[in-house]
Amino acid sequence: MLLNRIVSVLPLVLLVTSCANNKMAVDEYWYGQGYRFGFAGYDADNRFLENIKEKVPFHKGQYQRGYTAGKLEYCDPYKAFEKGISGTLYLGQCEGHKQQVMIEAEWQRGWDAFVGRDFFPW
Repeated sequence: MLLNRIVSVLPLVLLVTSCANNKMAVDEYWYGQGYRFGFAGYDADNRFLENIKEKVPFHKGQYQRGYTAGKLEYCDPYKAFEKGISGTLYLGQCEGHKQQVMIEAEWQRGWDAFVGRDFFPW
């Protein structure tokens, strides 16, 4: 009976201890933060970044690489309509992108549908 309890709890203990030892490296952390900010359409230098920099040693290169990768995802012209129709604001985040016109047109088309839902519910 006691052996059955030990055997049933052992996998859980091993899982918890293995997760506790799996700390993310600081450069991985900053790449991830940069990616999240870029993917969400934030400016590279934003107020959230300043708060985080006070708590974790800043790795500018990794942050920039992650931000660039995330912003490429954000500025995907084939996802711009989805952003507009879901109510995500576009404030010129993709300015200078080679497909800026398509991004803005698709976002606007989605935004118009989003706003029109108030008048013409689907």
